[in-house]
Amino acid sequence: MSNIYDILTAGNGGFSNTITKCIDYLEQHIPGYASRSSWLEYFNDIASTSREELIDDFSNLRVTPATTTVVLTTFLTILVASKLLGGSPPPKETKKPKKKKKSKAQVANAQIQTILDNVEETYVTQIDDYIENFGQLSEDKKENTYNYIQEMLLKELLKLDGIDIAGNEVLRDNRKKVIRFIQEHQSRLDQFKKDNQTS
Repeated sequence: MSNIYDILTAGNGGFSNTITKCIDYLEQHIPGYASRSSWLEYFNDIASTSREELIDDFSNLRVTPATTTVVLTTFLTILVASKLLGGSPPPKETKKPKKKKKSKAQVANAQIQTILDNVEETYVTQIDDYIENFGQLSEDKKENTYNYIQEMLLKELLKLDGIDIAGNEVLRDNRKKVIRFIQEHQSRLDQFKKDNQTS
């Protein structure tokens, strides 16, 4: 049995030739297929419809063989394309798991870590820059930068004091370590300033 594609594409008789072949194929392979003349009339009506007539029919919502064919062809093309392209059904909505509320200890630990990160990334870097560029700074800039860094480190120490550790020894130790870390850098800055004061 011949392949329908081969039958429809054999020769170069154009659209009407393809329709004729399609009807011949359907009549041969489908028992009780409708009479050839009624289908020919249907296809001839489609083939004789101009683009302007088709647009006019769509604009005025007329149901004609041409408009029906265009709608069905478009629908089938979309259907086949979605199957070929592996169209999948929309994903099912999944419930997002509820975030567990953090315990007081977790909140306190996160606050301590945030302060440590901020001091390391911001103020330790500023101290290093201050020491490295000290000789190029004006006297006012030396004093203002020193005072600013000391004030900001003091604020970080006050924030640490305000964290509720609720008698947790691990948190108490963590907080002490961060306090010591900040105080070491305060002392480093103080000592450098003393060693480099102009008399």
